Amino acid sequence: MIKLLQNSIILYLIFFVSLVKADSIGKMPIEYTYGKDKIQAIDFYPGSSDKVLIWIHGGGWLFGDKRSERWIRRFQRHFVDYQKYNVFMIGYRVGRNTAPQAVDDVICAYQKIESIIDNESFSSNDIIVAGASAGGHLALMLGLNEVKNTDACKYNKRPKAVVNLFGITDLQKTSDYLDENKFFSQSNYVKSWISSNDSLSEMSYNYSPVNLSTTTIPNILTIHGTDDSWVPYNQAEILNAKFKNNHILVTIKKGGHYRFKKDQNEYIAFKIDEFLKDNYKF
Repeated sequence: MIKLLQNSIILYLIFFVSLVKADSIGKMPIEYTYGKDKIQAIDFYPGSSDKVLIWIHGGGWLFGDKRSERWIRRFQRHFVDYQKYNVFMIGYRVGRNTAPQAVDDVICAYQKIESIIDNESFSSNDIIVAGASAGGHLALMLGLNEVKNTDACKYNKRPKAVVNLFGITDLQKTSDYLDENKFFSQSNYVKSWISSNDSLSEMSYNYSPVNLSTTTIPNILTIHGTDDSWVPYNQAEILNAKFKNNHILVTIKKGGHYRFKKDQNEYIAFKIDEFLKDNYKF
């Protein structure tokens, strides 16, 4: 009986240790909700420091999931030392005619993350938000937001820095590009996101990062390929022209939309790691 009990305790400890290890490598997140919709949730992966890194997936605001293997794999590919940081991955509402719900959601999610940071005694001065494609747009909206807090959600301190992986910076210009360069039918995801009842020009004015008026600009790193056919490279150039004193543009020659060669991916990871260390002051 005693031996059976001992074996049970050993099995329990092995199971418990495996859970801790899984958490430490980012495989078993702690989930927090911030809204009524089941997709309005945040996955939290504890790290080894008090620094905070927020990741927002892409998908043209039309599809995508925070726990999708493709998005986690892309995050891990470019953020090689992610285990150092307390990583929060935001889930947000997606789909046709849902604008600007994604923007509202990341603001509410950020408010929730601020409360978690306080409860866990993480550094509120060391928050960096990152995203790719539509996620890059949403990361920039968080970092540059000054007047677009929703009626329901507000946050106290904007992120210290933003990592923008080929994000949309001007909705109107991206929409125009997609109309002019259709590579298959129904490819204008900007118009698909925005309801026909809403004016594209008005939505672009209010929800394009380059149109935001802000007195305090965070440090921004943009990674963009010159051959990107989904988000044109000039989106990065527009952002760079406006925020050049606080903006680093890393141009990937002949890089596409997520389509990078092995050496290009390694270079992107190096530049992101360098940017994170500079801003986290390691």
